[in-house]
Amino acid sequence: MSSRPRSAELAPVPVEEPRDDLSAGAARGAGAGAWFLLGAAVVGLGISTYLTTLHYAGVAPICTTNGFINCGSVLKSSYSVVPGTSIPVTVPGMIWFIVSGALALVAILSARRRLEEPEWLRPVHLIWCVLGLVSVLYFVFAELVKLHELCEWCTGVHILVFLCLLVAIARVQPARAR
Repeated sequence: MSSRPRSAELAPVPVEEPRDDLSAGAARGAGAGAWFLLGAAVVGLGISTYLTTLHYAGVAPICTTNGFINCGSVLKSSYSVVPGTSIPVTVPGMIWFIVSGALALVAILSARRRLEEPEWLRPVHLIWCVLGLVSVLYFVFAELVKLHELCEWCTGVHILVFLCLLVAIARVQPARAR
């Protein structure tokens, strides 16, 4: 019989399982948020590239073209080009998605290399998403109030930008808790 009380016995020490690169990334903060931002950037870049190609080819998009939902009309309106130019607004949209994807990629690559994300990364991505949302609000205003028509492709891009903003807000939260 031992003279030590039961409460003084040592508790078993948990052994941490080895992690693969993806779970290590999630533990370091890249996780699903950064992957979502990268995926949204790829999809948004695809839509923006498609619409840019159609603009320069002079081809109508594959979408609804009658009534309130009318992509063709919206994409031929004066709001579909950068003011004072013939550059379609989809080109700045492509740039926005490229930058957003690059910022997400920095987070993912940092995690894969088992490095901390740069401190500036999450706040900068949030600011970038806010700027994107400001543009989206302008375009939604133009579609609903000025044109009285809505573009399905544009709405898809607008939803992606809004979702990116929500994810960027969520990703900033843990960074502020440090």
